[in-house]
Amino acid sequence: MTVNNPVGLDDLIGQFRAATVLKNAIRRDRVAHAYLFWGPEGVGKTTAARLFAQALNCMSPSPGDPGVACGQCRSCLLVARDTHPDVRVITTTRTREGRERIEISIDQVRQDPKKSRETPRPLIQDAYLKPALGRHKVYIVDPADRMSLPAANALLRALEDPPLHVVLVLVTEHPSTLLPTVVSRCQQVAFALAGTAAIRARLGAMGVEEAVASSLAQLSGGRPGWAIRAVGRPEVLETRAALLALCAGFGRQPVSASLRMAEEIRLLAADMANSAVPGDDEVTEEEADEIAPSRARVASDRALRAALPWCLDVMASWYRDCLAAPEGSTLINSDRAPAIESAATSFSCQYAQAAAEAILAARQRIERNANIDLTLECLAVDLSSGMSDRPPQRVS
Repeated sequence: MTVNNPVGLDDLIGQFRAATVLKNAIRRDRVAHAYLFWGPEGVGKTTAARLFAQALNCMSPSPGDPGVACGQCRSCLLVARDTHPDVRVITTTRTREGRERIEISIDQVRQDPKKSRETPRPLIQDAYLKPALGRHKVYIVDPADRMSLPAANALLRALEDPPLHVVLVLVTEHPSTLLPTVVSRCQQVAFALAGTAAIRARLGAMGVEEAVASSLAQLSGGRPGWAIRAVGRPEVLETRAALLALCAGFGRQPVSASLRMAEEIRLLAADMANSAVPGDDEVTEEEADEIAPSRARVASDRALRAALPWCLDVMASWYRDCLAAPEGSTLINSDRAPAIESAATSFSCQYAQAAAEAILAARQRIERNANIDLTLECLAVDLSSGMSDRPPQRVS
C-alpha cells in the first residue's frame, strides 16, 4: 500500500505569511502570472517555488487543504526530481570548460534568430506551448538578479502578455537590482529569517542531537537551508570545533604565534570553501581541483571570501558566549558550555567584548574586498593580546 506523504507550503520553516499568500491564491483560483520571491539567502525561497509548482500541478491535491500536494503522484515526483516537463528552473549555466557563467543570458530567455534550434528551448518560445502533463507551466528564474540586461528586457514580453497557463517565479536576494518594469509586473512575496526555535525543532525532528541542533540553529542566523545542509556535512561541525578551540587558545598564546594562528583560520576557511556550505557558493571544478592536492593550496579568493564570514561568525559567537555565561544567558555554543565557562573566568569582559567587535570588523573588511592575509594577521595579533593589560584594538 502506498503511504500518503503530503508535501505543502506549510512545511516551510518560519514562513507562515508567505505560505498563506500562496495558499490563498490557490484556494481562490487567483494565481498571478508572475511572482517575485525575495528575502535573505537560505530561508526557503527556492524550496517555496518548487512546493508552489507541485501544488499547482498535483494530480491528487488535498481538497480541504489548499497548497498541499500529495507528494506521491507522477507530477509531484517529477517536480521533486527536477524532471517535470512543465516545471523548469532558469539559472546560470556552465561553459564547455566547466566554468559557471556569471549571468543568465538572453539565449535562455528568447530565441536567437541566428540559431535554427536551441536545446533546451528558451523560456519565451517554450511558454507558448501547451503544458505536457500539468495544468500550469512554471518557470523559476533563480537567481533573478543574475539576468543580463538583455535577458531582463526580453523577459518583459512574457510578463506583459503571458499565456494563461504560465506562472513565472523570480527568486532573488536583491530585488532592488531588478528592473523596475520587471518588479512592477510581479506579485511580491517576502521571505524573512526564521526563528531559532523553529529551526531547532526541525533539526530535532531530523534526529540531530539537541545540543548540536541548538548550536546550528543559532549559527544559521535564521537560515534553515544552511542549517539543514550543514547537518549532512560533518566537516562543517569539525571546522566549527576547530575554530572554537582556536578561540580558546587566543589570549593564552604569545603574540609571536599569531601569524601561525592566522594561517590556521585561513586553512579552515579554505576547507569550508571546498565544501561550499557556509555561503552556499559552490566551488567550480577548477577551484576544487586547485584545493584538493594540498591544504596549503587554498581556495580561490572568491570562494574564500564566501566562506570566511561564516568562520568569523563562529569565532565571534565564542566571545559572545564568554560574555553571556557569567550572566546565565543562553549560549549559542551550548555544547561547549564547560570550556566557555572556563574561558569566561580567564578573559575579562572588556577583552571578550573588544574581541567580538574586532572579529565583526574584520568580517566587514573582508566583505569589502580587503586583503585577506593582512586582515587575518592583524586580527590574530589583536586576539593574541588578550592577556595583556590592554584589550585588543580593532584595525582600521
